Amino acid sequence: MTRSAMAFLFVGLLTGFSAGLFGIGGALIGTPLLRIIGQLPPLLALATPLPVAIPSAVSGALAYWRRGLVDRVLAGRTLRIAVPMTILGSALTHWTPGTVLMVITALVLVYVAVSMIRRESATGGGDVPASSVRVTIAAGIAGFAAGFLAIGGGIVLVPVYVRWLGVPMHRALATSLVCVAAMAIPGTLVHAMLGHIAWDAAGLVALTAIPASWLGARLALRLSGRTLELSYGILLAAFGLWFLVRSLATQ
Repeated sequence: MTRSAMAFLFVGLLTGFSAGLFGIGGALIGTPLLRIIGQLPPLLALATPLPVAIPSAVSGALAYWRRGLVDRVLAGRTLRIAVPMTILGSALTHWTPGTVLMVITALVLVYVAVSMIRRESATGGGDVPASSVRVTIAAGIAGFAAGFLAIGGGIVLVPVYVRWLGVPMHRALATSLVCVAAMAIPGTLVHAMLGHIAWDAAGLVALTAIPASWLGARLALRLSGRTLELSYGILLAAFGLWFLVRSLATQ
């Protein structure tokens, strides 16, 4: 097996495990990993994780679904707004320089990581009203980010569900994974039409990402919500800062 194939398999392990453990679909860290480890050009590194996000997110969500943790009403209200915004964001990448997309990806990583580390334990929870304006705002942001940065949208949805809506952490993770899988479909179609997906690399990533996602979700169910948040924030902050420096250095 070639070194590049091994690199893509390793990327799959990391992205799949994070998808199940943190509910972020794996695409956000998949982009910098494919750029640095897989040596893919920026636009290919950006969009190649998207098709992998579909089966890996479903695999991770199944572990939550069996325990009744997916909020189907919240998922439905999210996707009604998020899907068309995903299509818009995906199309706009055609006119955006690849280096700019890499830097923005790193900045999003750091911002979300810091916000999760600083967050105090949420109170409340339960069902979120379907008519909530906050659901609409969150869905629009997540959908656009899912297309423009090809990040699945979970990196936006998880902190918004928890911080804005008071959804318990495990329920937020479960609902996010369902939305990630759904948003990845139109995002994948648009990016594929634009020639932004390396299908051979995506296939290798998927081989290890799918089982790793299931393992990550199983581990998440054994940890407390706050433990997950702190782990999520600290790891993403360190990774985001590293990738930001690398992206700026290549300009």
